[in-house]
Amino acid sequence: MNKKFILLLFSILLTITLISCREVTDTLSEPVLFNPTPATSEMIMDGAAPIIEVVITGDDEAGSDWFLNEGCNACHSTGSDKLVGPGQAGIYERAATRPGYSSADEYIEASIRYPGEYIVDGYTNLMPASWEDAEKQDIADIIAYLKTLN
Repeated sequence: MNKKFILLLFSILLTITLISCREVTDTLSEPVLFNPTPATSEMIMDGAAPIIEVVITGDDEAGSDWFLNEGCNACHSTGSDKLVGPGQAGIYERAATRPGYSSADEYIEASIRYPGEYIVDGYTNLMPASWEDAEKQDIADIIAYLKTLN
């Protein structure tokens, strides 16, 4: 083979290699933004009645377990004794008298989820704010349990 042919072949292969390795850029489209909306009753059109109303009923035995497992008993007695926080005996009746809440259930749920929202006279807010995202069933269970403490 002659040198010119080898040089030509080498040049062709080099050209093909360089062309095949070049970067091909396409015009990118705008990214699609996904903004899901939660399926809550607040999202229903104004004036429309909810189609389904979910009622969660509490289980006092599960609430008793939750009271012990979450460490509530470290600061709250199940009687009227003051530990770090107020005793829980009669809490449901007392909760019904708290101003600014429509029911005892609402007050107790707010006290668990947002403990600094209403501070009982004579106490400071030492309750941890770790139950803000507690499941509604857990809250219903603890309320059912607190109702049994007289």
